[in-house]
Amino acid sequence: MEESKKSNHKGFKIFIAIFLVLSLIFLKEENQTKIIKFLDSFSGGEKVLKLVDSFTIHDDIMNINIYDGTIVKWDNSKLTYLKTDGTIVLEKEFNFDIPFIYYGDKYIYVGDKSTGDIYSLDSKGETIDRLQLNKEIFNIKESHGNFIYHTKSLTGESINILDKDGILIGNYSFEDKNILEYTTNSSGSKHSLALLDLNGEVLKTQIHLFGEDKESLGSIDIENEITVYLGFVLEDELIALTDKSLYFIKDGKIMLKKQFDLIKDIYLGKEEIYILYSNYLEVIDFDGRTQHKIGFTQEYNKLIPFDNRVLIYGDNNLELVEGKEHILKHNEDFQDIFVGKGQILIWGSDEIKTYEVSNKK
Repeated sequence: MEESKKSNHKGFKIFIAIFLVLSLIFLKEENQTKIIKFLDSFSGGEKVLKLVDSFTIHDDIMNINIYDGTIVKWDNSKLTYLKTDGTIVLEKEFNFDIPFIYYGDKYIYVGDKSTGDIYSLDSKGETIDRLQLNKEIFNIKESHGNFIYHTKSLTGESINILDKDGILIGNYSFEDKNILEYTTNSSGSKHSLALLDLNGEVLKTQIHLFGEDKESLGSIDIENEITVYLGFVLEDELIALTDKSLYFIKDGKIMLKKQFDLIKDIYLGKEEIYILYSNYLEVIDFDGRTQHKIGFTQEYNKLIPFDNRVLIYGDNNLELVEGKEHILKHNEDFQDIFVGKGQILIWGSDEIKTYEVSNKK
């Protein structure tokens, strides 16, 4: 009888395992992540970084990142795609006067600031599109698949927004104010800009909200604070982060304000907001309620979303946080850190290393 029970338990476990594997194949990506997290919970919470690959740096690197297991390296006007062991897959050189690179969520943008000649490339190095703006640009940004470019001139500053098809859906110009931040909602139907106004006696940030055809949907003045981040929640609610406070804005009105000391970074997730400040990470829902708050003994200044977790780093230390738990700590000399799907790239002074998260033995 006892052996029969053991056999039944074993059979049930096999059934569950097969069911979960099949679910990983057929479910959407967000549900796959939940199942992986569920399976991961059985192997214990504490994790370590496991070295996947590394290679020595033999030349100067201006910028680097990782996409789908491929390392992308930028040096002046040369874009190089490498395997994680440093093997060169592809090299592309561009004849630019003032070259720049911008790493978007999906595409890599390289261009010439002096002419506005911009290429967008995928993770395999294929050119997806080319924009020839024929004007000097100051900055670019990808927002929910929309493309935004920021220009400056002697007469003022401008923002131009192109949709996924390259059609102009918004353009805004200002003569006597500096443009700080800009964003769109997911459909591109609403745009928001933060401006710095230095014309009065008091430093002031103005946050403007626009609808289709540049219709003004309201504006907010915030004195003695500088906006460092804008992002839409759902389609019509706006999150604004200044150097002192987090604002929830709807219909051109401040619905909620939360103050923080020594704000360092922010990440806007699908269901919550992560604020890194002082020695804390605070997770807030879209109604402004604190879900949980985590303290740190180390000094950190950056946070990155990573595989349904949050990676926090600074001063050659990093931590991985899952929910309320500290599940990984790692110390290493590095210049910067980047993440791809399932992989962490650490850019050291003389070596590039790629890690994955593994269970601590």
